[in-house]
Amino acid sequence: MNLSKVFENKDLLVIDKPAGLMVHPGAGENETNLSRWFVENYPDIKKVNWPIPERAGIVHRIDKDTSGLIILAKNSQTLAKLQEQFKEHLIIKKYTALVYGVPNPEEGEISGLIARDPNNRQKQKVQLVDFGLDESKKRESLTKYKVIEKFIFKKEKLSLVEAQIFTGRTHQVRVHLKFIGYPIIGDQKYFTKPSRRISKKLGVDRQFLHARYLKFQDPRTGDWVELKSDLPEDLKSIINKIKAWRISALISGSAAAAENEQLMRSSPTL
Repeated sequence: MNLSKVFENKDLLVIDKPAGLMVHPGAGENETNLSRWFVENYPDIKKVNWPIPERAGIVHRIDKDTSGLIILAKNSQTLAKLQEQFKEHLIIKKYTALVYGVPNPEEGEISGLIARDPNNRQKQKVQLVDFGLDESKKRESLTKYKVIEKFIFKKEKLSLVEAQIFTGRTHQVRVHLKFIGYPIIGDQKYFTKPSRRISKKLGVDRQFLHARYLKFQDPRTGDWVELKSDLPEDLKSIINKIKAWRISALISGSAAAAENEQLMRSSPTL
């Protein structure tokens, strides 16, 4: 794999992970993953006494079909210090997502307990009330979001949203946005019938979710490191398709185009 290195020093490496690449192997899985790539390309990593050898260098994770910035530690001391920054909520992580609908209000926060869905062990679920979960299964979660840009595509309202997470729960951004009624376009796990329908029309085959912004303190120097990542080409092509439809609708003079123009005028720029 020829992975894009965004930042590197003697202690750590930041990769712009492509969609489709697992961060580390799950139970019973032997698929190509980022941790394996790290060990194969940095031989000294093998000499480190990692807490979990199969997750060598992994500070945090993003879903297989989510793209974007992720930190890898080259030694156990850096791993511990970066994980402590996550625990203390010092690291800033922001995602860009395309969602079905326009969140109301357009800026807010989502919080609640996240736990494994009792009806589907592969999914997570937000619970606003503690239904007697034991302490080991309680996972508080917090996401702040704001609408960046709004669109209409074939009479369906969509919006580009920035989501900042303050906790690192499994599938957190996807679960939270679905919970408030605005599922991520292309999400094959957390969807509604309308979001699945428009995803098919757009030809989106993975969740439109990208870890675009990362800010953390260098564990050795204490200096702040601020990194950004542009949307990958597959997600840019979806935005271009939406905007191309707008131009086509304007030329044809459709009612949807007029509504789209009114919506677009009220939107901040990306």
